[in-house]
Amino acid sequence: MAVSAPVSESEPAVVRRRWRRSVVLAAVLVVLAGLVTWYVNHPRALPTTDRTINAATVTGRPVYVGVFVPPADFDRTLEVSGVKVHVTANTRLTVVPHLCRGGSVAVTTDPGPFCPELVDPEGERFGAGDSIVLEVSADEAAIAVVDRVRLGFREGLQWGTEEAGAPAIVTVQAR
Repeated sequence: MAVSAPVSESEPAVVRRRWRRSVVLAAVLVVLAGLVTWYVNHPRALPTTDRTINAATVTGRPVYVGVFVPPADFDRTLEVSGVKVHVTANTRLTVVPHLCRGGSVAVTTDPGPFCPELVDPEGERFGAGDSIVLEVSADEAAIAVVDRVRLGFREGLQWGTEEAGAPAIVTVQAR
């Protein structure tokens, strides 16, 4: 003989409350995950300027252009994952980004006196006193318009790719 338990009128209400609680908890978790994702992918913007840097050199001789020199109150330490450079030129030329440790370059053909160490920025730390320098060279006369560099970086829990520094115009004259 089978004995069945009496069905309570309040059980459907309990099931509904549990279901509502689960839905509300899931919605809160989705919103929280969205906020965390937004925070992680939106670091503070890097300093930029509209002042254009003008540089000139002759064919076969590279010119070094300091395109991102942070201000004296730059209190951030970035782990650089790469530097993106967009150049529009009338002929083929070579542009190589460097990280200048402990110095800065405005425009020069010999960065040694101004920059004790030029390194590949990928995987390096960037902080106060450092700068991003572009080495530009061409084998024939050229005019190049260089947009602001875009730094891919991580800062604590945040990471992103942000414009930094100043645009430049580089003229390479024939010898």
